[in-house]
Amino acid sequence: MTTRKNERQRMMKYKILAPLLVLLLLLTGCYSFDSDDLYALPQRSPEYRALQSAVESALGSGSYSAPVSGANRQAVQQVDLDGDGQEETLVFCKMEGERPLRVLILRKLGEEYSLACTLEGEGTAFDSVQYAQIDGQPGQEILLSRRIGQQVQQFLSVYTLNGDSAAELMSSGYTAYTVSDLDGDQRTDIFVLRANADGLRAYAELYRFREEELTKDAEASLSTGADSVKRILTGDIAPGTPAVFVASAYDDSNLITDVFTLTEDVFTNITQNDESGQSAQTVRNYYVYSTDIDNDSVIELPNTLPLPPIQGDAASEGQYRIIWYNLSPDGSRTEKLSTYHNFAEGWFLYLPETWCQNLCVTKHRADSGLPGTELSLLEANGSRRTLVTIYTITGDQAMEQSRQEGRFLLTQRGEVCYAATLGEAAGLDAEQLQARFSFISLDLLPGGE
Repeated sequence: MTTRKNERQRMMKYKILAPLLVLLLLLTGCYSFDSDDLYALPQRSPEYRALQSAVESALGSGSYSAPVSGANRQAVQQVDLDGDGQEETLVFCKMEGERPLRVLILRKLGEEYSLACTLEGEGTAFDSVQYAQIDGQPGQEILLSRRIGQQVQQFLSVYTLNGDSAAELMSSGYTAYTVSDLDGDQRTDIFVLRANADGLRAYAELYRFREEELTKDAEASLSTGADSVKRILTGDIAPGTPAVFVASAYDDSNLITDVFTLTEDVFTNITQNDESGQSAQTVRNYYVYSTDIDNDSVIELPNTLPLPPIQGDAASEGQYRIIWYNLSPDGSRTEKLSTYHNFAEGWFLYLPETWCQNLCVTKHRADSGLPGTELSLLEANGSRRTLVTIYTITGDQAMEQSRQEGRFLLTQRGEVCYAATLGEAAGLDAEQLQARFSFISLDLLPGGE
């Protein structure tokens, strides 16, 4: 019986594959072939061979030198720089001489490629390259950064392609930079951070394209004491008001966030106190970054509040509630919501307001020995009323264990199950808890750069 079944399955496969094979042969114009052809490598197109020949000719004795960071890390990239619908080819390479870093820009003319122009610069390597609409004309400009040396800040240059030549719109040393349309004119602005000559103070500069030039606005300083920049984020501080959020290390164990925007067309650090020179209200002793935590298209800033420890319970120490708030352009703040983040296990909870007073967090072990994280309300007499216990379960029996001992499944991610039990003080059901449970995204992870 099994033999007949297998034979029928083989016959069905032949009936399906035979017409497909005939169709394939007809489409390719092949009615006969040698069996060796089945193993031949595919032939590259004439266009590819022409581009390869032009690149090799322009490169000469040089070597490829791809950017080492950023989204565009290929040694050969293709971008429509002048907006004519035809992509230019950019070759990043290194050659001999005082200005060894070169970008060769090739254009396609008919069926052939030719070298249009070359960008030359000093440095040891290309740090990054990106393309953005700067001058309001068709096409994109080149934002090219180079590493000058081990102890020297990096160098940013912006180029625009004009026919068979490239014009430099700006150049500046920097420690970090990003792009954003802060003035809402549909052209990309360039936000540059750089250290003062003595290295003790950092400044922000905004470059905007006005009156046919990429010009620098007045400088705005970072907070006094801000050290290495950890993260730069762009987004709206209020609906329709874009800003740049700069998180920096502060006093070894803290973070401080400076927020830059255009206020009445003046480039300003809206969080900085004029007397102290600091953004004191944004200092926090926990490495968590600004983000749009509630998905309302406005960036929230975090404020960390230590949770009360449970006497004699070391696991309850060093826990925090995070209060998220919006800053208005005048620097005032509006609290939005609170969360508890379990960074070790990669999840967080949006906290109901009724949970925020006297919240404490500790470790819990189920009857089966399964470890969990318990959120409770701490009473004045030291007793606790359990709100919820959340378990991160792995292994072959994860799904089965997530439904034992009163637990219910919150969600599953890959082979990991997240389960919970609700306490008598929770005040919500399983479906409501599921809606408040979320995973920590990369832009919220603490301590990273």
